[in-house]
Amino acid sequence: MEMADYCIVMTLCNRPEYTRRVLEALAQCDGIEGVPVAFACEPVNAEVVRLARKFREPRFVSVGTRKAGCNLNTYYALSVGFSEYDQVIALEDDTVPGKDFLRFCEWGLREYRDDKSVFSICGYQRTPADELVHTSAVIREQWFTPWGWATWRDRWDSVRTKWPADDSQVSWDTVIDKVTRAGRYEIRPLVARIQNIGGEGGAPVPSAEWHAAHHLNPLWIDTLGATPPVHFREVPPTSTSALRVHHPC
Repeated sequence: MEMADYCIVMTLCNRPEYTRRVLEALAQCDGIEGVPVAFACEPVNAEVVRLARKFREPRFVSVGTRKAGCNLNTYYALSVGFSEYDQVIALEDDTVPGKDFLRFCEWGLREYRDDKSVFSICGYQRTPADELVHTSAVIREQWFTPWGWATWRDRWDSVRTKWPADDSQVSWDTVIDKVTRAGRYEIRPLVARIQNIGGEGGAPVPSAEWHAAHHLNPLWIDTLGATPPVHFREVPPTSTSALRVHHPC
């Protein structure tokens, strides 16, 4: 089995039903064979830890001795990934990857590795239904989305020193977006490769109804019934497709 030149890191806490759905989808991703997966588990839910430990090889599971919180657990997971690899894909316990999510990330990591104006690759998007025919199109915006994203070691090094210390401070993704990203771009597909299912139990989400209105994708790549494209292409920011894209929040 040929090993990948990147790894996946995933933060887990106390939502086993979400964790199960994410891991079932990840196991079905095209290209998952040979991809190392590292799980950073908060020590609060035995079923979540069990699900991580039974996931397919190869994987690394770390269970903390005390609850660290989202900021520190995310930092730890990324640190583990970048201790071994120059490229890392990050998932959370409520981000369900589409079948070609890894292929999209692999393409983005190759395509934009040397473009220092790009900070991250992200699979999440909310697009109006009449634009969903463009399954191969990707766009760039000055934004950061934490739901199914990938980046490189040098970009990680540029943000890690200003990471918030604990959850009493601002969220880590807000710090990246508003401060340490420093004007660099996010690359994401016009048609989502990630579904955010976290309508319950997440600190930033006030209700399942709010989540359905603002985060859930009524249509994404796994509901279109279309064959995922082999190649992706960036569309100009002035195109019609890019103008009507919805930000995640």
